Amino acid sequence: MSHRTRLPAPRRAATLAALWALAAGGVPAAADAQSVFQPATAVARATASQPVEIELRSATRVLVPGETAAVAIRLRPEPGWHTYWRHAGDVGSPPSVEWQLPEGFTADPLRWPAPELIASPPLASYGYEREVHLLGAVHVPSTARVGSTATLRGTINWVVCREECFAADVDLALTLPVGAAAEADTAAARAFAAEDARVPARPAGWAFQSAVDAGAIVLRVRPPAESGLLAAGDAVPVRFFVDSAGVIDHAAPAAVRVDGDALELRLTRSPYASGTPTRLTGVLAFAGAGSGDQGLAVEVDAPVVSMAQLAPAGGAGGASGGRWLALLTAGLLALLGGTLLNLMPCVLPVLSIKALGVAEAAAHDGRTARRHALYFAAGVLASMWALVGMLLALRAAGAEVGWGYQLQSPAMVGALALIVFAAALNMAGVFELAPVGGTLSVAATRTPPAAEAFLSGVLVTALATPCSAPFLAAAVAYGIAGGAASAIVVFTALGLGLVWPLALVAAAPGVRRWLPKPGAWMVTLRQALAFPLFATVVWLAWVLGRQAGTGAVTVLLGALTLLAFGLWALGRFGTLVASAGRRRAARGVALAAGAGALALVITGARSVPSGAAVATAAASPAAGALPWRPYSAAALQALRDSGRVVLLDFTADWCLTCQVNERVAFNSDAVRASLRAHDVALLRADWTTRDPSITRALAEFNRNSVPFVVLYGRDRAAEPAVLPTLLTPGIVTRALDAAAAGPAPALSVAPAR
Repeated sequence: MSHRTRLPAPRRAATLAALWALAAGGVPAAADAQSVFQPATAVARATASQPVEIELRSATRVLVPGETAAVAIRLRPEPGWHTYWRHAGDVGSPPSVEWQLPEGFTADPLRWPAPELIASPPLASYGYEREVHLLGAVHVPSTARVGSTATLRGTINWVVCREECFAADVDLALTLPVGAAAEADTAAARAFAAEDARVPARPAGWAFQSAVDAGAIVLRVRPPAESGLLAAGDAVPVRFFVDSAGVIDHAAPAAVRVDGDALELRLTRSPYASGTPTRLTGVLAFAGAGSGDQGLAVEVDAPVVSMAQLAPAGGAGGASGGRWLALLTAGLLALLGGTLLNLMPCVLPVLSIKALGVAEAAAHDGRTARRHALYFAAGVLASMWALVGMLLALRAAGAEVGWGYQLQSPAMVGALALIVFAAALNMAGVFELAPVGGTLSVAATRTPPAAEAFLSGVLVTALATPCSAPFLAAAVAYGIAGGAASAIVVFTALGLGLVWPLALVAAAPGVRRWLPKPGAWMVTLRQALAFPLFATVVWLAWVLGRQAGTGAVTVLLGALTLLAFGLWALGRFGTLVASAGRRRAARGVALAAGAGALALVITGARSVPSGAAVATAAASPAAGALPWRPYSAAALQALRDSGRVVLLDFTADWCLTCQVNERVAFNSDAVRASLRAHDVALLRADWTTRDPSITRALAEFNRNSVPFVVLYGRDRAAEPAVLPTLLTPGIVTRALDAAAAGPAPALSVAPAR
């Protein structure tokens, strides 16, 4: 809507009704929004029912095979009318194009110049009151025949508004010859270049962060020092255009201030905001760049962190000190949480490997023990960094994933089952290769290989880290939200917490003297410790079944059988006493069996749609099970509106601590009785497979891992209580009593939404 005209109430209502119809995907039938038919030409002239001229333009008069032609959609609204940007704001709809190109031709997405703010209080839109070119490109295949012609055809969906709105589709077509040499359309090329200067850049040297603070989102921007953009102080002419709905109030002005080397914008949150975004994206326009002047506009992609992580006010020195203090605190919490993780149920799948590592480190001289511990630590830290790097890359690409994401993939669960199964067969003596468990026949006297210790650390990280532990959840959330540097510090500290008990055994001769001397008992120990690994395979198969169904489990069993055959062949025919040819054949069979088993697992993991098995299980709970309902934001809101106490459990089948909480606490007679007495509604956010809505819900509490249990009391004004990571019946019943009696108990200092 135009900021020059305020509609009378009846016309304003009619216009808003038309816009709501547009938002719903339709075209209003009223006179204020009429459908327009246009023939397939290169330009659609403005008319009384189409107050915008639309043209399909090309910067070249000749298409050249194998090259790219610059094209654009030109929109020139009549005076007083406006078109819309890629995010229209409170009202309106952005233009779009659906290409119909000759065979082999492809088109790039449109590029959008920085928009203008079009205000009509209390609403505001983002768009253009001027002529605008939406820039694109068409790739001409090398097979295009010189001397022929090609028709570039597109259906443009457009909306143009003033007091009233018009919307329609128009078909445009541009026929160009295909030739050996390009011929520029000078006027079009000049117009494209001028528009390209207004397209927001993604320059190097800029840093962005954001945080949610009460009813606002704080965007903190650090431009390069040489830019000189902050010279005007708090009066710097800047505007932020968000590119998604339900984040900020489009019409509310931003409070702008310069803080040392940074620019800070305080943006009012949208009244329709639901949850906390994981990233704030849009365009930052300086010096009128959005109104057609040759100013500067930059693309913004800012991770949303906690206010504690956001650089504090008080100058660059204070900001730096605050960041270092926050990072140091997160690192210490991660170190403590990693230490406690050694005592959590999540470590049970790898207890065999860690116990054997301690025994073998203690069974040798100090130098050998320290070497073993060093390589084990290297395996833990390297795999920790790899997991974090992949996590940050996925989040940067827009995926909403959290810590433990590796076990949210059925294919990864199946692959881990194969690896653990191979480790168990190795420890049981089926084959004599030395990763993870080592060589059985000389276990009592050998020096542990470096590769064995390193791969043991890798497996410990993969299986033991998906779950949370006391002090760990807040540190993990800080590390992931704070970017690469924070993540490296936090997860290095977490890895060190996992490995220091083994390092203590290796470094302290007094501790090693408490353990038995090496001997034949180590062979028996190795064989006995293979069985917990077999049990781990059973657990992983159960998780796979919950994720992808029984068909995937059947395929996994077949893959395990194939892998067992390959490793048996390696152990039987690949020994040093066999001929060289037989050893090569045995290795080939083992490699082929391993590759075939992995291929089977990946295929089986795709046999059932993600989450189908979980949904089926949730739909038909076992007899006597607690009446958990699947989590959704709407379900939570409805239950809170009803005045009931609500217990929200964030869990996953691959989280052993979650399963311990389920059996020890939630399924106890005392907790069941308390749940019935207080009429508690139970919601379960099952994160077994990837679910962006659950990831966002966790982020509202600055969390990124499970288990996580939240209790909402009857008092709507009170903040929800966050329960400890490891639960007992007493903890849960006391929290339920307090929640039912009045304000929710303050059992945690974790931020609540």
